[in-house]
Amino acid sequence: MLISYTKKLFILCATLLLVGCKPEMMNIEVYTSDIELAAKGELFEVPVQVEFSLLGDDEDGTLDRVISASKKYLSPDSSFSRSKGMMGDRLVIDTKVPLGNAAALSDFLSKNNRLAYIEVSKDDDARFVFIDKTNNLISFHRELQSMNMLLGLDLPSAKTIIRVSSDSRKPVNIYATAVFVSKKPYLHFEKSLNRREAIELEFSGSEGSVYSEIYPTFAIQ
Repeated sequence: MLISYTKKLFILCATLLLVGCKPEMMNIEVYTSDIELAAKGELFEVPVQVEFSLLGDDEDGTLDRVISASKKYLSPDSSFSRSKGMMGDRLVIDTKVPLGNAAALSDFLSKNNRLAYIEVSKDDDARFVFIDKTNNLISFHRELQSMNMLLGLDLPSAKTIIRVSSDSRKPVNIYATAVFVSKKPYLHFEKSLNRREAIELEFSGSEGSVYSEIYPTFAIQ
């Protein structure tokens, strides 16, 4: 009986810790002019902020080891900040990911290690933007598990917030599916942005969401 209880307790703890494999939040800001230029072949590195939480106190220095291992997969100017949360330690990473079309990204990623990228593709007069992980993220996930079988990393994050800011001279239409805007859910969202206007698109990737396996995607036209 005690063995059965202990086994169940271990499985429960493992499940709780594995929730941390997904970042709690990822914040990204992109500009419409960068998306247009990326579709034509230019490449940009855009700022991204990622938040993680570790259940319980980090008494054995796990976060320090994670930070050290992650540096070879992030942009050189990445920064890390730690704080105490209600449930445990919190880690915030400010870094950059590449934004470009398939050809530009392939060239960039062949020379630079990154965990994720933002790809832009075009179809007639529309530009489609989506976030995906690189093979480096899979390698990093395995490296974390070699430290501790309960550690890991996966995307999409539990919550991805993409702020789309328009710096285009003409109005731009924004389209997104399965998204929250101003805390209101939309199956299909559409809005026209004038120059200097912005919209925040929130995508849910939590384990309880039916969209947890769908990478954040939107389009501009």
